[in-house]
Amino acid sequence: MSLIPDHLIFLAALESALQEAASQSRPVGICLLWLDSVYHIDTILGYHAGDIACAKSLQHVQSALKDTDRVFRIGRSQVACLLPALTNEAQAVLAAHKIIRILGSHLALEQFTVHSEPYIGIALFPVHGQDANVLLQRAASALREARLRKEPVFFYSHEADAATQAQLQLQTDLRRALDDNVLTLKYQAQTDLRSGRVVGMEALSRWESPTRGTVPPTIFIPAAEAAGLMNRLSAHVLNTALREFQELESATPGLSISINLSAQDLIQAELPELLTQALRTWNVPAGHVVIEITETAIMDDQRARATTLEHLKEIGVQLAIDDFGTGYSSLARLKYLPVDEIKIDVSFVRHMLRDVRDENIVRSIIDLAHNLDLRVVAEGVEDEATLQRLIEMGCDMAQGYFLCAPLDLASFRAWLAPKT
Repeated sequence: MSLIPDHLIFLAALESALQEAASQSRPVGICLLWLDSVYHIDTILGYHAGDIACAKSLQHVQSALKDTDRVFRIGRSQVACLLPALTNEAQAVLAAHKIIRILGSHLALEQFTVHSEPYIGIALFPVHGQDANVLLQRAASALREARLRKEPVFFYSHEADAATQAQLQLQTDLRRALDDNVLTLKYQAQTDLRSGRVVGMEALSRWESPTRGTVPPTIFIPAAEAAGLMNRLSAHVLNTALREFQELESATPGLSISINLSAQDLIQAELPELLTQALRTWNVPAGHVVIEITETAIMDDQRARATTLEHLKEIGVQLAIDDFGTGYSSLARLKYLPVDEIKIDVSFVRHMLRDVRDENIVRSIIDLAHNLDLRVVAEGVEDEATLQRLIEMGCDMAQGYFLCAPLDLASFRAWLAPKT
């Protein structure tokens, strides 16, 4: 049982097992394991300790299997189990659960006890493929799904594999769109409800793909996060928004611009410098910029993200909690966050005239924000009656299609001209 990762040895053994199984018309199984304990030990104690942990894990895995089954280490944290003597598919599932049980216990290593949460992806010959490389790929696909779904054992699924490939293609297309600078911004006005004046604008990222058509942010932003593209996307949005705002604000002074950042942005150490540089490049006063961050993003890992928020405040920008009411914020925590504004989520505003519970939530958020000396913006205002009710409640600002649809810069400038 070698500790040297070698998928070629495994593939050769698999090829041999497939030839024998084909002649006898019986299944062969692959269980592909992710050993999270080895990954963590590598990063904390080093690779030598990781090798020791892996050796112990491999012994445990082999003890859970039949004598005819073989175990291979094919990566730092990946192990392949070859099950060449199956009589039915259920035996592969049974073997996988035995492995999970034996590896799910704590692993003693030097003075530490390491908890393991392994995942297993299963692929079977001939139902999932008849070629060794195809079967390994499909076991890897099943393992990926197991980890994504947080399910200890997952069978290969063509539907899940197709969905994953579609997601990878989406990420590839998005990367190309960023390379070609084809993502654009639209702007939606924010209106002061006391004066009726337009006082701000929110930048909204848009992607018009030549092959996909309009791709909504609810699709491409999660794809950017999964592909590690959020830094590039956020830098693009920041610089484009500030450049176009500078053009508009020079002719229409007094406006502010709201720009959305993601949860991933908040954990990037270079975010304050990125923002500072963008403000300097486009000569936009920091006080005219509102950085919007969702409630959930702020409340995750509160200490680290509160530090980032403090750094952003030091730059001089304003901060807003977006989609307020849909996350899980602690009211006790809210009073310590360095925010200036709360944006009531559209789901409450849109139905507040038909559902008294939504109306009460909106009223409560407005009262809460004012008691904390925060501005309140209502999103999703789509009719005159909703606007009037918000005015009666004392809401500070509003935005929505009734007031202004999202517009490109030229259209927004033309829309704004008669109002200034």
